Amino acid sequence: MLLYHRTHNADAILAEGFKDGAGYYMTDRLWSGVWLSDRPLDVNEGPKCYTLLAVEIPEETILPYEWVDEGKPYREFLVPVELANRHRPFSVAQESRISVEGKVGREE
Repeated sequence: MLLYHRTHNADAILAEGFKDGAGYYMTDRLWSGVWLSDRPLDVNEGPKCYTLLAVEIPEETILPYEWVDEGKPYREFLVPVELANRHRPFSVAQESRISVEGKVGREE
């Protein structure tokens, strides 16, 4: 399954792999891992970051890490960093400029 991760740290991720992130994500429990989605998220759905990375991970491998939200038009996964990094190399799917207003434009 092709998955996407938008980031400001593409060069570091491409060179060293993902780093573990942590947060409560509107729950009462601390979670950690790497957020991946089944399609590129725009600035209204995901982080306002410049570079979109792509990684291929078998669906049966990441299925246990899916965060199901019936109202979202995409699927998202909080994947353990070790699992995500086992599926290197990652590729740059898109680089874009994002203005202060959140408008996205492709880099030429």
